[in-house]
Amino acid sequence: MAWALWAASGLSGVLSVAVRIVAIAVAALILVRSARLRGTAAADAMPMFTSRAYRLVVLAEVVSLLGGAELLNAIGHPVYVPAWFATVVGAHLVVFGRLFHRSFSWLGAAILVGGVAGAVVGLAGGGTDGIEATSGLIAATSLLAGGGW
Repeated sequence: MAWALWAASGLSGVLSVAVRIVAIAVAALILVRSARLRGTAAADAMPMFTSRAYRLVVLAEVVSLLGGAELLNAIGHPVYVPAWFATVVGAHLVVFGRLFHRSFSWLGAAILVGGVAGAVVGLAGGGTDGIEATSGLIAATSLLAGGGW
């Protein structure tokens, strides 16, 4: 949901409103479906969240997100923070795919592509709006599609 809102901030007018409305509607549907499926979840699904590997990957992700954002701000390129965030989140999901379940790999790769695409748009002169829209839309679409799957 947050990725869609980030993407919408890089858009204007009707398109921005449309992205917000669609994202809210899809997220609501996913939440309702998740609530219904919660009782049927596999009993072995929780060990991932309590494993040492999970905690280490998430720690590395948080340090990378915050450290990269600080570095980008310090060197005068804060417009690339959305692309950096998408790249890091995508990379951490690719690692989850190797450690826990293959489905994370596809989701991670898609989000990682969003991060790289946003950086390319920025380097090509797309500015803040282009970076936010590109990285945010690809990440949001990937996450909402993955959540709905």
